[in-house]
Amino acid sequence: MAGAGVSSDVRVGLAKDTDVIAARTLARADDPGQGGGGSSLRPEEGFQSGTWHLGLMGGYSIPHKIFQGKAANVHFAPLLPQIGYTVTDVHGPFPVRGSLELLFEPTFMITTSPSTTFGQGASLLLRYNFVTGTRWVPFFDLGMGILHWNLRLPDIQATQFNFTLQTGPGLHYFVTDNVAITGQVRLHHISNADTEKPNIGVNSSVYLLGVSYFF
Repeated sequence: MAGAGVSSDVRVGLAKDTDVIAARTLARADDPGQGGGGSSLRPEEGFQSGTWHLGLMGGYSIPHKIFQGKAANVHFAPLLPQIGYTVTDVHGPFPVRGSLELLFEPTFMITTSPSTTFGQGASLLLRYNFVTGTRWVPFFDLGMGILHWNLRLPDIQATQFNFTLQTGPGLHYFVTDNVAITGQVRLHHISNADTEKPNIGVNSSVYLLGVSYFF
């Protein structure tokens, strides 16, 4: 009889242990941040209304003659600090689910061809972030700005004070909840809006790489 009692106690103990293990397993399955197979990253929180974004991008340009008869042989390397503010919550169905961000971008520029000069300005852009629920967050932005540079192009651009237009796709890759590696390709246009002649303009593709912090 004593042996039967011990056996019964063992069975009850095993049953309780099994229930505890099952409960913990279900809890981990419900929480993607637990367990070795899940990811603790939740970058979507960085794209809700009221979120701020600080970034720094750098890159290089390649000129082309889109929308004009000839290409201006101007190469430049921009350095772009960024301050962003998300103005909408994440909304919409996949694959267009995302939110809208307003971006202020000071511009510091070194031209390397046809001569080495410096420029500075600022741009205001509107960016749509496609929130995928993963580390990868594509985006598309467009904007305009002002630019003053010391480059003299008497046959291309009469003024040193100019306006800029820019647009293009990009991609954030989140390495933590708040920090992402960011790349982008932009079509970039510089002209004086016909305030003086000549005004052929400088059109380029600009390749950018940098880091972004969301809070």
